[in-house]
Amino acid sequence: MTSLLEKRDLILENERRFADLLGREVLATPKMNIWMILIPFILIYHIYQARRVADGRKVFIRNYLRSRERALEEGLRFVEKGTAPVIETMPDGSDLPEPARKPFREFIIFLTGHYKDLLRSDGTDMESLIRSTYKNRMNYLLFLQRLNQAEKALNEALRPHITGAGVDEVLETMETVSQRLRREYASAVFA
Repeated sequence: MTSLLEKRDLILENERRFADLLGREVLATPKMNIWMILIPFILIYHIYQARRVADGRKVFIRNYLRSRERALEEGLRFVEKGTAPVIETMPDGSDLPEPARKPFREFIIFLTGHYKDLLRSDGTDMESLIRSTYKNRMNYLLFLQRLNQAEKALNEALRPHITGAGVDEVLETMETVSQRLRREYASAVFA
């Protein structure tokens, strides 16, 4: 039987893989052309740009995982000790703009419930934990749809408070790619 800490590690590794896949599509590495090799200055610039994207991807993954890691720890604490999750003290939510706090709270509560269910289920890998928890593909797809809706509500609440060029495109890409990757994963889990 898989221990709670092993299940936590499986869940966290699965979230990391997803964040990496998402980061690769949201922050795509610039393509190299053959003529770049012939002009050293352009090759150096391309390498610099590729490194910036790789560094940006690491920051993206770290930020993407922060609230998920906290929700997972709260879920683990609940399963181990039976104590209710402490959403209010999460450092991620306190610095959010007021309109985003309620969607963030709902997102974290939703994730914590999902992680609690996974931690209570039987399985030796992530796929078997999901199958044990959701029983069939339709139930898992319904969960994923609700997760996508919670993320979208949070993004919508944050959108007016995020500055920078291309924010709308990045958020839209994140939402679209997340939905596609999750559907593909659900198909693989319940093949």
